[in-house]
Amino acid sequence: MKRLFGLLAVITMAVLMSTGAVMASSSVLDEIMAKKTLVVSTDANYAPQSFLNDKGELEGFDISVAKEVAKRLGVKVKFITPDWDLITAGKWGKRWDLSIGSMTPTAERKNALLFSLPYYSSPAQFAVHKNNTTIKTLNDLAGKTIGIASETTNERYLQKDLKIEDVNVVYQPWEAGELKNYPTDANHIEDLSLGDGLRLDAIFTSRQTLAEAIRSGCGKGCPIKMLGEPPYYEPLCFALDKSRANSDSFLEKLNEIVKEMNEDGTLVKLSEKFYGTNLIPKL
Repeated sequence: MKRLFGLLAVITMAVLMSTGAVMASSSVLDEIMAKKTLVVSTDANYAPQSFLNDKGELEGFDISVAKEVAKRLGVKVKFITPDWDLITAGKWGKRWDLSIGSMTPTAERKNALLFSLPYYSSPAQFAVHKNNTTIKTLNDLAGKTIGIASETTNERYLQKDLKIEDVNVVYQPWEAGELKNYPTDANHIEDLSLGDGLRLDAIFTSRQTLAEAIRSGCGKGCPIKMLGEPPYYEPLCFALDKSRANSDSFLEKLNEIVKEMNEDGTLVKLSEKFYGTNLIPKL
């Protein structure tokens, strides 16, 4: 009897150790499929990419893309809205699985994050107050106060420290007088709309963000206008936490989904719906 109990104990221990090893080595994709929910980080104040509609629900291009990704994975989607600098810093601690927030895969971000294939591209764009008559070209921005969202490629561009793979970044031949940082693009758009030179001389963000702000009236009137041509275009990708082990199969699956959505026209339809134009790169 003692031998039987001893044998059972050994078998039980072996099973437990085997189960623990499987759990410890399970991939990120396996974990998502097991919980049947994809947790996606995004921005609640970044129209038309992502914003709260009149019902208090998240809507926008990135939101629709995230829902489609979850659908093709066969799981539900849950959104959370952490600060941008927390997302770009990596080490998410499994608080969310994926960032679908129009992120550019810069060399600096690749130290902390893994990136999918591009799912669309974005032209960077300067803007000034509608009443301004002195700033007519990009060179006229020399010495001016320019509003930017913190920890963005736009900030890096104006600091002349932007590195994007496969993108030849050409910097402006001038320096800003002051770069004024804001939590989101919506904040500096609001400050510029208060008056020409009152808080800002100009802002720098994406063309589609400005187009949406002008179209929607920034909530209470939006007297701003775009200035010059986009100084560069940037690829935008999904991002994963590099510190989270066993992410390779998840990244592979995401790239498959991006390719499918590109080939079947889903991304083009969503781009035209939210941006009024096709911003989808050919893969």
